[in-house]
Amino acid sequence: MTSSAPTPVAGSAAKLIRCLLPDDGTDRRLLRRLRDQQGITRANSTSCRGVSILRDATTRRGKLPEPELARLVTVIVDADRADTLFAFIYAQAHIGRPGGGAITMAPLAVATSFLMPADVPNEPGETVGSK
Repeated sequence: MTSSAPTPVAGSAAKLIRCLLPDDGTDRRLLRRLRDQQGITRANSTSCRGVSILRDATTRRGKLPEPELARLVTVIVDADRADTLFAFIYAQAHIGRPGGGAITMAPLAVATSFLMPADVPNEPGETVGSK
């Protein structure tokens, strides 16, 4: 029995940018701007709970602080565009404001690009280029 080496997945060096944002619609606006202004299609937003990320955690002695709803946005970008897109995301999501969230970037071993087919509709009530 002969074994063949697995075929490598085509891809390129990439970075993962993660943002923890307030649950106030900032994530939706950010994803729309990434798609419309930067052509980014490898991004996602999911609901999560944050403790002491968006605001100081205060609580009584012996009690855990109350978590608050937040949004975790993940974006995969080509390594050569990563610094520019990091700055774009920071500015567009207003992360520098009080309670604006946090942003991190880390390298990925490889990521595969894909293009959305031209006939895929936008989300209901949304048009290309809407802000």
